[in-house]
Amino acid sequence: MKFIEVTIIIFYILFCILLGIWAQKRISTSDSGVDNYYAAGRNVGTVANSLAILAALGSGGSFMAGPGSVWQLGIPFLTWMTVGSIVGFALASILVARPLRNSRKVTVPEFLNDRYGGNKIIKIAVPIVIILGSGMYLMSQMKAGGLITSYVTGLSYEWGLVVIALVFILYVSMGGMLAVTWTNLLQGSLMILITLSLFTACIIHLPTSWMDFFKESATRNPTLGTVGTTVPIVGYLGAFVTWATAVCITPHLVMRIFTSTDARSAKLSLNISMLIYGILMLGLTFLTAPFIGTFGEAVLQNYASDMWLLLIAESMFGPIMMGIIAAGIMAAVMSSTDSLLLAISSAVAYDLYKGVINPKANQKKTLFMSTVVTWIIGIVVMVLALNPPEYLVVLYTVQ
Repeated sequence: MKFIEVTIIIFYILFCILLGIWAQKRISTSDSGVDNYYAAGRNVGTVANSLAILAALGSGGSFMAGPGSVWQLGIPFLTWMTVGSIVGFALASILVARPLRNSRKVTVPEFLNDRYGGNKIIKIAVPIVIILGSGMYLMSQMKAGGLITSYVTGLSYEWGLVVIALVFILYVSMGGMLAVTWTNLLQGSLMILITLSLFTACIIHLPTSWMDFFKESATRNPTLGTVGTTVPIVGYLGAFVTWATAVCITPHLVMRIFTSTDARSAKLSLNISMLIYGILMLGLTFLTAPFIGTFGEAVLQNYASDMWLLLIAESMFGPIMMGIIAAGIMAAVMSSTDSLLLAISSAVAYDLYKGVINPKANQKKTLFMSTVVTWIIGIVVMVLALNPPEYLVVLYTVQ
């Protein structure tokens, strides 16, 4: 067990749980508990929301699995995917931000239901699509959480998954979007900190110039920089289109628009987070991927590709910094997991239960249903994640 790393992560997790308890108390004493639970009171500022959006998108698949996926699938694939997500942010700021924020709704299905005059099919179908799609995405984040917990505690992947999944479920079920927003601020800041730290460390530890180092790595692994070797060229276009459209419609990202103070703030938040995300993802990929070639074949075979970033960091940092990095990667995982859990619970409790099954349900019943659903969905996905697909990035791109 890595005691220093474990201690840092425990303090981080306790902080998230305390935020959940604080948010629960605030919601329970508020007359606008539903707005607080699902939209964080609609008063999140531009800078705070930019960090929260960055945290929601910057998942375990982005920051933890990126370098390993690039080594296996090639830089062109991840580059097209990342550029697609950047384009998606711009489209969302132009096409989605203003109508959603000005609608005064709290969920995407509620907005669409109002937009199309209460169509019964839309009222039922949209929440179901959100539940299924977000559930698959959530499974990839659960896997990342299990891997990082296993790394710092020495537990098996399965027990690491169970431990961290219960933490995810606990603080989301207590505090909803209010708790998610405050934890996302910390998570977004941690993600920027560890990425910049890795940038600096990689530059310091370059054995030669970066260009020569990359060429050497590409010689060891010809698929690293070639086009069409591991993924058909049409697959690159598919990754681009998928992410350019996904950002505009992915519920756990779009829900952040409802939390903005106004439409202008929502637009700015999307574009600021777009710039930061693009720089961090592309920089992290191009700087860290060549270091994978320095590992022996035995190391690469004994560790899942989603763990290789941690191996790179471990070769450059001591225990204290590794604890911070592990907490930062955990933050990336938690930030997407909590947003996804909230998107699913709101689809079930607010859109299906209150919107279709029991329209007369009061605030107390709706919030109680959200809590119950969060636990049920969280545990079901946790069980499914005990035997997940191999690549995190591919898992949530193709689902």
